[in-house]
Amino acid sequence: MEDKFFTQSQCDRCGNNLYARIMSFFTTETICLDCSLKEDELKQNLPDGGKSYEGCGYIPNINEKGIRQ
Repeated sequence: MEDKFFTQSQCDRCGNNLYARIMSFFTTETICLDCSLKEDELKQNLPDGGKSYEGCGYIPNINEKGIRQ
């Protein structure tokens, strides 16, 4: 049985072609490097650099007052 991570051709989040791939920090999605960079920016705005959000199953929504779910 092949692993979907290695065989899929499009990003789960934006649909772009996967020339390089990474697993999302927050979910089990396989994402492209552009989406990974966006996650990195988001993590920087979370408390503790997002360490307590790893694998949380959703992408936190941050506003100017903090985190909303």
